[in-house]
Amino acid sequence: MICESGGIVVPATIDAIEEVALYLEDCLEQAEVPLMEATRIQLAVEEAVTNVVTHGYEAEGGQVSIRCVSSPELVTITITDTGPAFDPTKIPPADVTADLDHRNIGGLGVHLIKSVMDEVLYNREMDANQLTLVKRLSSS
Repeated sequence: MICESGGIVVPATIDAIEEVALYLEDCLEQAEVPLMEATRIQLAVEEAVTNVVTHGYEAEGGQVSIRCVSSPELVTITITDTGPAFDPTKIPPADVTADLDHRNIGGLGVHLIKSVMDEVLYNREMDANQLTLVKRLSSS
């Protein structure tokens, strides 16, 4: 089964992340994505949306759109916002081996996203950030 919807648009608020989670859960469930993989994908997407909400908009009133296309073999999620240009693929890898007192602040969320997803792609088009997250699933 394949889930391909027009997506959702939510306000750029922490409260809207629950709506994103429910949308993703439904799409991944319809496509019969295994629960463990679906949970990991949701975590990565929620982290990306949280970053947009907390860092992407200086003033209230912004929106975030999420579109999920999934099948038992492949999940592609596109997150779009009109905040300032920010390319998370350019963030240097987080040093997760460093002592907590010597770690740089930030970057762990992007590290999590890159660890979970097979591809993390960024595009800036028509004053909008577009982050595409791709996960290939093994067909068992």
